[in-house]
Amino acid sequence: MRMTKAALFAGCAMLMTAPALAQKSKDTLRFAVNNPFAVLSSYHLPTDEAALLYREIYDQLIAFSEYEQKIMPQLAKSWTVQPGVYEFELKEGITFHNGNKFDADDVVATLKYAADPATKLTFKNRYDWMKSIEKLGPYKVRITANEPSSAHMSLLAYRIRIWDAETMAKLSDIEDYGRVSPVGTGIYKAVQVDKNTGTIIERNKDYKTDPDKTAPIGRVHAIPMPDQQTQIAQFMTGGLDLLRNITPDTAKALAANPNTQITNLASPSFFYMMLDAAGVAGNKALTDKRVRRAIFMAIDRDSIMKYLVPGGEVATKMDAMCFKTTIDCKYNVNAPDYDPAGAKKLLAEAGYPNGFEFEYNVFTPFMNLGQAIAGDLRKIGVIAKLQSVDLSLYRRKQGAGELQGLSVMTPTASHPDSWSILGILFGGPAFQYYNDKVISDGIEKGEKEFDKAKRLDYYSSVFDRANSESYIFPVTSIPTVLAHTKEVGVGQDKYAAGDVWAASFFWK
Repeated sequence: MRMTKAALFAGCAMLMTAPALAQKSKDTLRFAVNNPFAVLSSYHLPTDEAALLYREIYDQLIAFSEYEQKIMPQLAKSWTVQPGVYEFELKEGITFHNGNKFDADDVVATLKYAADPATKLTFKNRYDWMKSIEKLGPYKVRITANEPSSAHMSLLAYRIRIWDAETMAKLSDIEDYGRVSPVGTGIYKAVQVDKNTGTIIERNKDYKTDPDKTAPIGRVHAIPMPDQQTQIAQFMTGGLDLLRNITPDTAKALAANPNTQITNLASPSFFYMMLDAAGVAGNKALTDKRVRRAIFMAIDRDSIMKYLVPGGEVATKMDAMCFKTTIDCKYNVNAPDYDPAGAKKLLAEAGYPNGFEFEYNVFTPFMNLGQAIAGDLRKIGVIAKLQSVDLSLYRRKQGAGELQGLSVMTPTASHPDSWSILGILFGGPAFQYYNDKVISDGIEKGEKEFDKAKRLDYYSSVFDRANSESYIFPVTSIPTVLAHTKEVGVGQDKYAAGDVWAASFFWK
């Protein structure tokens, strides 16, 4: 049975005097997982919910500080970079959670596995750029790329986490590594990975990788709970200490409980709208730049952010498809402002004074935002025929050239680099909807350029082109909204600006 909004408010009112059942006394933080998982691996299950845990279990060679905009040491203490060739001196005295010593063999085994053509991974391009990985000494490795790319260091900082070579060698199927032996060198260690009862991680008391980093809470339990109403009920009755990504209505209702606190965090995730400028999906009207610009000018972003976006008060009204904290983000042309009268004028100039229809696909969790956009478009005579899509359907339709319009959320925190964002927006099957040489040339030249100022100019040409041609419209950032007991504090990650992982939480 689903809980109605009225029941939710009533339940919160009843619990205003209920005793706190948080697990502070047991030093255990409990939160719900929407999509149960049975493996902790950035290679085989690169999902946001699993990342909350595995980012704290496995270390990288290097990290990127989004605050300082520079590379920081992790398992590597120093490095030298030549275009396409990267040498790393590794730290000594670090051990894996099972007691095995960390050294160059672990780096070589992990990277060779990820880069091996026989290893089937969803996002293979994150790893197959490595031509060779060599051991130069007990604590020194060299990585040679197939060809030079300015994106390689950020890929190493965000996408590649080091496993234990000895454990890998004992497994008949290495895909089981994060399932039966999720062994890392990180600040937390996994003690249970179970799709039904959940994943439990505990503080690694022997952690040495980053002396300035701590695990504030001793034990974290991610509990599978796909139904959001069940999550809310469990939180209200003390079965959970934390809820993630809740709706504005839920946040308002839960805030009535004096034992509950709502925390809204600015996040580098964003919700955008793309239009089929090349006409591959068969709608001629969308091939006219004036029509596309009119659609974007008709969207009242301020109202959407204020009334519909969870945590909208900390949302960012974006001028382009990147953030200030995004690596190599630069643009000179802004997205258009809200101007419905100007939008109607543009439609008339383009030959559509009475508007037209197009199919508008919206990622299912954000249908309320899609409905608001469709409502704004109706005011200028444009009928957006809403279609709800999950990620698999969206990608199938994208590859088949069937998207006339699309809105989806992109969580860039996992790799906040302009190279990565532009690859998502314009790479692979997405490019057919624009077929623009300025876009492809800018991305290609930016990736090959090692001079930062020149690389910024190349990427700027792509972000500017997207805005000037009205290919893609950044509707709003999507903040991270948390409901938690007042015993739980939320801090910022040492390196990530605007996102939280398991070590971001602490007891007050």
